[in-house]
Amino acid sequence: MSRRVFLAQAATAAAAKRDRLIIDTHLEVWTQDPRFPFAHPERPGFRPKDSAPIENQVEQMRDFNIRYAVLINPRYYGWDNSYIAHCLRRYPNLFVGHGLINPEDPKVAERLRYWVLEHGFQGMRFSPIYHPQSTWLNSKEHYPLWREAEKLGAVFNFYILPHQMPMLEDMAGRFPGVKIVIDHLGKPDLRLADPWPEFRKMFRLKRFPQVWVSASEPYELSITKEYPYKDTYPFFKAVYEEFGPKQLIWGTGYPRPRWELPMDKELEFVDVHLDFYTDEDRELLLGKNALRIWKFPT
Repeated sequence: MSRRVFLAQAATAAAAKRDRLIIDTHLEVWTQDPRFPFAHPERPGFRPKDSAPIENQVEQMRDFNIRYAVLINPRYYGWDNSYIAHCLRRYPNLFVGHGLINPEDPKVAERLRYWVLEHGFQGMRFSPIYHPQSTWLNSKEHYPLWREAEKLGAVFNFYILPHQMPMLEDMAGRFPGVKIVIDHLGKPDLRLADPWPEFRKMFRLKRFPQVWVSASEPYELSITKEYPYKDTYPFFKAVYEEFGPKQLIWGTGYPRPRWELPMDKELEFVDVHLDFYTDEDRELLLGKNALRIWKFPT
């Protein structure tokens, strides 16, 4: 190959990468604005020292050519999703929103309906990871919540531990009309001598076409905490091999200034270090699959 041809091909590839659709499917934002008081449900007195306001993300999206993002209540606000609603109103062409609702509230289905119909949210995040011994996830008391989600077309994403996956599998089978996102690769615990028996419980959900796995946050999973987090590679590859590229999505977690992994490295991790992805896989993972889950502004 001549140098001229090589350079032309490289330029074409770079241009294609710049033009590709990128959607950040997990972005937690918060502000110190007193209009939006903090009320962490597990840590009532907690106050984050820093701030990651929506304006940071808007700037980041412009810098890295990110077309859309899914905003998620970072739990600092508890069950009050007012800041996310504020962000949706301010930037209606960039974001969709997920809130939090108390899973043990007897009126949890009504709360879902309120945030979806009154404030335009497209889904909710549930975090059974904070309740490792609880069984509310697939309790009969939650059946009305899931039926309401089917009616509304709501998306549920789950911050969940591996041993809790059978409960989610049960609900996915009972309510196939609810789209489900499993956060952060299903949280394999790399500290265990053998994390695989528990981790593989998630693989049973691959048979449900309405389930996606967020292949994200390697820095949270890693034991070494050293980029490019090579100890996480086998887990990312296993999820890819089990679920296939059409059931994977990508997200970051936080915008500036709370960056465990700056955006250029986030994308480099996917584009370079996870080299088992094809270019077509990356197009699905970084953007196109998200179009099958959420209704983004046009």
